This record gives sequence, structure tokens and C-alpha cells, in this order.
Amino acid sequence: MKFRDGLTSLTSITVFTLLWELASEIRILPATLPRPIDVAFSIYTLIDKIPVHAYHSISHFMAGFAMALVIAIPIGALSGWYHLVRAFIKPIVEIIRPIPPIAWIPFALISFRNDFEASSLIIFIGSFFPIFTNTFLGFSNVPLEYVEIAKTLGASDLYILVKVALPSSLPSILSGIRTGVGIGWMCVVAAEMFGPPGLGLQIMNMRYLHDISAVAAYMLIIGVIGFILERIVRIVEIKTLKWQKGFIRQF
Repeated sequence: MKFRDGLTSLTSITVFTLLWELASEIRILPATLPRPIDVAFSIYTLIDKIPVHAYHSISHFMAGFAMALVIAIPIGALSGWYHLVRAFIKPIVEIIRPIPPIAWIPFALISFRNDFEASSLIIFIGSFFPIFTNTFLGFSNVPLEYVEIAKTLGASDLYILVKVALPSSLPSILSGIRTGVGIGWMCVVAAEMFGPPGLGLQIMNMRYLHDISAVAAYMLIIGVIGFILERIVRIVEIKTLKWQKGFIRQF
């Protein structure tokens, strides 16, 4: 099954590339859009620079995403579990959540002299809300029978929170983390376009040089790295949730 899925994915990429090349040849697409062969040549010519720029982008992402994990999960858990915390936190989150991460760029530039910190803030904002929301939903939807059984056995509130609510909420939390990875990585480009070194800045630099093939090359690299990050989180999610069937059988 895995081999067949892999073969299907490879086939879809090949078909997409061929259609892209065909559309370029018969000029269905805009003339400015580079052909696949031109993008491949740009990647070849930039092969020594791409790892450096990718390193900077991944560093920005990891800093912002780590902050989102550390802050969003505890706040989401407490908001979902305790009504008083929910009543205090939820209105603030709902006001800030609709603001696009890119709108925070002027604030980040003014507040931080360090480009690394400023770009990490944008990524943090993009990653925070999906992680918070899914953690909140996970803790607020813990099956009541789990809690009642634990209380019947004399478990304390803290024990129920850590040993019952957290495992029950883990699928939702991991789903939020996966979504947060995707949104946070998309924010990397916007976070780097105002100066921090990385793939986003290179897209802007290549645009100023009118090198559209290089722009597309860096876009492709961003897509590939984003895909790898999502796959890593997905693998961790699958392996972590293997216990879930056994956990449910206990109740």
C-alpha cells in the first residue's frame, strides 16, 4: 500500500510537471511564468546558496514555533478545562486571532532591533492560534465519563487534568500542531521579506533582479521544506497516538 501510494504521488508530480511544460510551450500560461527546465537550472546554479538561506529560514521558524508551543498549549489547556480561565482568555484571543500575521510586521520592526526576533514573532503569531484553538477544543471536549470514573476512583483534579484530560486531548493537540507547522512555515516568507536573511528575502531579491526563474526556484524549495516538516509531524502524530486504542479500552 505504501509503495503504491508513493508511486501515485510520484506519478502526480510527473504529470503536473509535464502539464506545466506543455502549458508553457503552447503559451496558455503568462509569458513571465518560467518553464520547469528553467526552474531546475536556477536550482542548479543556486545549489551552493540554497542550504544557507534554508538554514536561516528554518532557524526563524523553529524559534517562533517553539514559542508558540510553549505558550499556546498551557493556555489552551487551562482555558479548555477551567471555566474562569476560559472566560478571561477567550475574548482576548478572539479579538487578536482575526488579525493577519503580516499586519504585525510594522509592530515587530519597531519593537525589535534584531531581525531574528522580529521574524520569529511573526511566525509565533501564525503558529499560536491553531495550536491554542485545537488544544482548547481538546480539553473542553474530554468525555465526561472519563472524568466521572476517575473521580469515583478518588483521583485529584490535578491527576485528572494530567492523566485523563491530557491523553484524551492529545489527538486534537497534535492536529493543531500540524496545522500550526503549516501556517507558521507560510509566515516565514512574509517574516523575511523585510530584511532577515532567508528564503523569503531571496525571493524579494530575485524579484528586484527580474529573475523569475530564481523566484520560482526558491518558492519550490519553500514548498519542499514545508512538505517535509508536515510529514515529520504526521509521523510523530501517528506514532504518538498508537496508545490511544488501549487508552480508550481502559475506560
